[in-house]
Amino acid sequence: MHALLAGWFEQALAFVFPDRCAGCGSIGALFCAACRAAARPVVEELTPPPGLDAVAVAWRYEGSVRRAVHALKYQRRRRVARALVEALVANISERPCGDVLIPVPLHPERLAQRGFNQSAELARHLAQCWSLPLLAEGLIRQRDTGHQARLGRRERQTNVAGAFAWCALAPPPDRIILVDDVLTTGATLGACAAALRAAGSRRVAALTLARAVLAGDHS
Repeated sequence: MHALLAGWFEQALAFVFPDRCAGCGSIGALFCAACRAAARPVVEELTPPPGLDAVAVAWRYEGSVRRAVHALKYQRRRRVARALVEALVANISERPCGDVLIPVPLHPERLAQRGFNQSAELARHLAQCWSLPLLAEGLIRQRDTGHQARLGRRERQTNVAGAFAWCALAPPPDRIILVDDVLTTGATLGACAAALRAAGSRRVAALTLARAVLAGDHS
């Protein structure tokens, strides 16, 4: 009975507040078919950033993808994460090699401000899609690295060096897939990988929704 009432309630909410696409604002889906079709895939083979064994990225960080990621992170539309993950899973040719998903953590102060970790939301839905375990605790961001949007490649690497640590009593799994929203230089993912390797992991891959391009980077 409770499940039936919950279903009716969700239908009523959907009727009063229909889903709007996070990419274009059209009614009907959280990330509509037109925006998915317009998203430009990353077709070139990417060299894994230092510290990573492999990296997989679905799209370029532009247009509808950029707007959808912003809706997830800054407009706090958490349900967009599932729509983006479903599109990502359909878009990438194969998933990275790994036995467990670990989201890139936020610093506690940033987490309190935002209310949730967007990478953890993405990882949660990926775990469901791929039937992989999710390990959302253990890897921590022990230092607030601030916003990195205006920093160059070397500045980012310096900024995040030593910012992450493994705090669980048990060592991390041998093979890990790190999950984040956007890959820029890979400095953050590399710093996470360094902390995991120091604690005992042997292989660390990464998966992100999109790849940003820095000024002067034409790849």
